[in-house]
Amino acid sequence: MANRKLQIPSGMQDTLPGECARKRQLEQQLRQLFTLEGYQEIETPILEFYDALDDRTYGFRPEHLWKTFDAQGRILAVRPDSTIPAARMAAGRLAEAPLPLRLCYLQSATKLQTETSSLLCEETQAGVELMGEGSPQADAEVIALAIHALRESGLKDFQIELGQAQFVTGFLQEAGLTQEQSAAVAALTEQKSLLDMAAYLQAAGLPDDAVTRVLRLPDLYGDASVLEEAAALTQHPLCRSAIENLRQILAILREYGCEDCISIDLGMAHQANYYSGTIFRGLVAELGQPLLSGGRYDRLMARFGRELPATGFALSMKLLLIARERQGEDFKPPVPDIVLGFEPACRAEAITYARQQRLRGVSVAIMYGMNAEALRHRVSENLARAAVYITGNGLQQYGKAVF
Repeated sequence: MANRKLQIPSGMQDTLPGECARKRQLEQQLRQLFTLEGYQEIETPILEFYDALDDRTYGFRPEHLWKTFDAQGRILAVRPDSTIPAARMAAGRLAEAPLPLRLCYLQSATKLQTETSSLLCEETQAGVELMGEGSPQADAEVIALAIHALRESGLKDFQIELGQAQFVTGFLQEAGLTQEQSAAVAALTEQKSLLDMAAYLQAAGLPDDAVTRVLRLPDLYGDASVLEEAAALTQHPLCRSAIENLRQILAILREYGCEDCISIDLGMAHQANYYSGTIFRGLVAELGQPLLSGGRYDRLMARFGRELPATGFALSMKLLLIARERQGEDFKPPVPDIVLGFEPACRAEAITYARQQRLRGVSVAIMYGMNAEALRHRVSENLARAAVYITGNGLQQYGKAVF
């Protein structure tokens, strides 16, 4: 027990002063960006009833959720994302609100670690949900907003990969896979694990031509020409519709000026199984996993009793900060504008002076028992912009003029 006093649980993260200051700054930038795009901020409780999140209905396996009990013994779960709680809210308390609903959030989500997902258990997510719009224009709006958010954050050289859940479904159906086999192959496709895919398909006893066909799926990624390659491989209605849907979205994204960071990955799949159409994720070379993901989930709301098309995305603030740091950003802790010292008899004057400066928006840290020389040293070490020492004869000032 004593050895764990200075430790935190695996998968949890401390946020130190410099990183925390940058995180808050980015959060405010994103909050303003979402608001200017017409999105209204919401907050949902950290705990939901478990049956609103379970795998059979909403896409999160029991072993991936943090669970507890309420006083009546009912199973509760810590929210693993913010999309499902937002859908619950839209189907319930916002049922009479005019459509479309444009909702945004900046709040934490918590999942247990898995071998194939982030090592982070808890993270702050910045995201949006556009509900009541089922057109490619809505998908393009949300994708363009995700790109704008990454650009506003200062992230360099990122890529947005687009996929289509219906393409994977139709492609595997056309190859003769069962629903269970399709789920297993989709997970392996997401990992680009061709050897494991081949072994699984052969063990399943599929014909050689079906195995060869399915093994093409992980290779269907690249620029927009991939859509033409895919169209030549399939006649399944779901696949043809998915390809046309992506063509329309790409055309609109060109109007947004976002085509330079878009690629296609028709083998993409998400952990949550509620996605029903276009899916996408944000990637950057400095990370080994997506820092942003989203897509269309037209069937999710019906599970809460309301038929409503919807699309959205969530951005991990922690992964964004890690990427920015690896791209060269230095998260220096913020320093006060003024460090303030005083002779023992001048404490009241120091308190009054500090209050006056703070009313002007100048930050003041009072340094008890610190003499003028020590204050000057803090300025020279860049631990404050300026120093003030109050004596019976008045003020002594050092450093930059912030007074």
